[in-house]
Amino acid sequence: MTLVQSAFDKHKWPIGIAALCFVFALFFYGRHLDFSGYAHPDEPNKINQIMRNEYNFHHPMMMIRSIHLSVNWLAKASDFEFVKVAGRWGSVICASISVGLFVLINGRLYGRFIAAATGIFVLSNPHLFDLAHYFKEDPWLLFGISFTLLAMLIHSESRGALSACLLGFSASLAISAKYSAVLVLPFVFYILFSSSIHKKRDFWACLLCLILGVVAINFPALEALTKVSSSFSHEIASLSGESKIASRRVPHGVYSNVYWQSSTPVLIFLLAVYGITLWRKGWKITPFEWVILLFPLVYIAVLSFLPKTHHRYFLPVAVMLACLSAVGLQGILRLKHGRWIASGLILLSVAWQCPRLLLADRGFSQDFKTEALLFLETKLPVTAIVLEDKNVNLPASPRLLKRRLAPSDTLEGLRADGITHVIVSSRQYGGLFLESSRPKKGGEENFLKMRALYEHLFDEGKLLKEWETGGNIYLAPPLRIYSIAKEGGASN
Repeated sequence: MTLVQSAFDKHKWPIGIAALCFVFALFFYGRHLDFSGYAHPDEPNKINQIMRNEYNFHHPMMMIRSIHLSVNWLAKASDFEFVKVAGRWGSVICASISVGLFVLINGRLYGRFIAAATGIFVLSNPHLFDLAHYFKEDPWLLFGISFTLLAMLIHSESRGALSACLLGFSASLAISAKYSAVLVLPFVFYILFSSSIHKKRDFWACLLCLILGVVAINFPALEALTKVSSSFSHEIASLSGESKIASRRVPHGVYSNVYWQSSTPVLIFLLAVYGITLWRKGWKITPFEWVILLFPLVYIAVLSFLPKTHHRYFLPVAVMLACLSAVGLQGILRLKHGRWIASGLILLSVAWQCPRLLLADRGFSQDFKTEALLFLETKLPVTAIVLEDKNVNLPASPRLLKRRLAPSDTLEGLRADGITHVIVSSRQYGGLFLESSRPKKGGEENFLKMRALYEHLFDEGKLLKEWETGGNIYLAPPLRIYSIAKEGGASN
């Protein structure tokens, strides 16, 4: 079967189901994209790079260049709001395509029922719903990985030079979407050498397309290697925890909780069914099925050894585990009335996710930072001077100092500088009090100073207002406003 026939044979690929899931995802993820461009701390940086036509190379090129070219073509590159929405729509489109591609993959391997279940499980994942709304690289990474997996499946069936080229090109997209996608390369070459008839030819065809794709997408970076090297060093320092006061000990199990937040008891049960089914089959599966099984396991193993943690890093694993849970339905379908039981399990999983999705959807209409700024400007004395910690990031205001809370600060020193109030977020201080946290190497003193500063603030400061975490960690983060004025001073 040729590559073209393989890709478009409607009798073997569930193209209709994948297209339906893609269209639904566009509408589902494309809601509420007009919230503040300053809500997420990383978005203004990307928007300004495009507006100034100046890359800092802290972010992979595929996302930045794609949006830059799009808004330039529309003559809107100088419009902050337009670039913001364009960037978010880029994430929506990548997330939606990823849903469709995973449906295609599972449907080709296991049939239309599993294809439909895959679409439902992935679409109802609350983390994917949330991350699809930001001008961030994570949905682009998911697109790159899903496209590469599809190319692996096509090559494992067609085994031709053209499919090897497609495989190399798809891997270049994944790596250009986010550097962590280099983890796909061992699996790409595993599929090449396990499936190809002409191994040497296909290897060089794949490698050539991989290199050409990376060069074409990242060409601006090749013209600024000094900046790229500096940016890469910055990213490594960030991932290793060196740029933070506190980081996680490794290995850690942070992502087991992240998985629970994006999964359901039904999906976990079906994942167990999938594992038992493989065990009973004696683990006799195709090379591509080994890739689908092992890639998320390798990915999460790598994540567990990174001191810097974030739920968005887990996105590819969360989606692929949802796909494996859908495959677990095969074991259910073999039972008497299996189709009815499987349908019931799918409905139960969706019912579990619905409150999470509704909360996430409502979260995009909340804006705790604007509320906090309004509180500062209307409830505090006109003489109040407010200092914020690193993760608060309120919009500019005459009440707010431009500097942030630092390890060298003390409450006495802040008062001496005329500061009357402090606004903090648990996203900043929370890690200082976790048992699993550790100070960065050489930063033990700053770690202890910051923890002591927050302890004194909580003990001696007067809590004026608190916002608990809302439906969205960026638009509705947990905030506290404290007065640190001595008794008799201006405090409210």
